[in-house]
Amino acid sequence: MTSTSQTGNPQLPPKMEEIEYIRASHDDLERVHHFLQPFMNGKQLLQRTSIELELLLKHAFIAQMDGEIIGFAAIEIYSRKLAEIQCLAVSDSHQRRGVGRSLVALCVQRAHEMQIVEVMAISSSDELFLNCGFDYSLPNQKRALFIQP
Repeated sequence: MTSTSQTGNPQLPPKMEEIEYIRASHDDLERVHHFLQPFMNGKQLLQRTSIELELLLKHAFIAQMDGEIIGFAAIEIYSRKLAEIQCLAVSDSHQRRGVGRSLVALCVQRAHEMQIVEVMAISSSDELFLNCGFDYSLPNQKRALFIQP
């Protein structure tokens, strides 16, 4: 639907935001680290060294708009049996728009391609992962138990 300006010329509706999802590469290390730093400083994500982030980039995805990162997630593969979604972060201005859900789906798809049996996520955002099909236990009632040493 278009509207008409006072001069009688039609005005086009605002351009829809185009979010691009790409596989991360080594070349993205500096900008990914820069994007994640506020999340790490705010203790929303664990601190990561550049070396740790570089290792995650092998199975990582970036959400971007106009070349600017607005979201990031990686999957860390522990074995053919288990992988974990790591460093999921979405900029405040783009939350609740499906970016996190799309990044999780890309990570799960990557695990499927790698024939990983189980993918886990440790998060304070249970709702997002529940909406992505995750559950607190697997069908055979496997549960994760934790201890702080």
